[in-house]
Amino acid sequence: MRTVIALVAVMLVGATAHAAMVDVVVTGEVVWNSVSFGEFAVVNGGDPVTLAFAVDSENYVNSGTYPTRGYAIDTATFSLTLGAAVVGAQDPFPGVPYFVLRDNDPAVDGFFISTDNVDWPTGVPTDEPAQIDPYFISTYEVGYTGDTLSSLDILDALGTYDYTGLTNYYFNVNDGPFEAIGIDFFQMVISGSTPVEDTSWGRVKALYR
Repeated sequence: MRTVIALVAVMLVGATAHAAMVDVVVTGEVVWNSVSFGEFAVVNGGDPVTLAFAVDSENYVNSGTYPTRGYAIDTATFSLTLGAAVVGAQDPFPGVPYFVLRDNDPAVDGFFISTDNVDWPTGVPTDEPAQIDPYFISTYEVGYTGDTLSSLDILDALGTYDYTGLTNYYFNVNDGPFEAIGIDFFQMVISGSTPVEDTSWGRVKALYR
């Protein structure tokens, strides 16, 4: 009996470790639009903008070169809304999209989105066909003073980021090397969501019987 209780205690410790899903929501406003076709043709200056997606706090890749860490974006949750236009991530997605944290890189903290790259912001292709690239690219990058983040752990970065401590931002919709839609950045909210279920407790109950 003592052995069973000890084993249950060990398994309970393992069951307390949950990977949190994290929601990222960026808001802004359209400054100008040069697209006259497709979904983005209805976008006008002054329209509200929302970029939203979710990541798993334990699904990440560290850079081997820079103090950056990329968290894989769940493409099913990715959406870019500009006024009446709503687009998702390219499907099927050509690689892995990342939400990347920068901590003291150097003396600068920040965030960006990228594809197959945790070193540089390359953007994330949407499912909206473009003229030069096959699809329009959603770009987002913000830089803050070097004391903004305490680590590369996204759970340490939960909170609201606006113009406080902001050093630079780049928030556009691109077609190839050209900026097709310019966006003003307002704020970003990083918040915890539903924990990933750990089934260890079920195994513990079965053992205890």
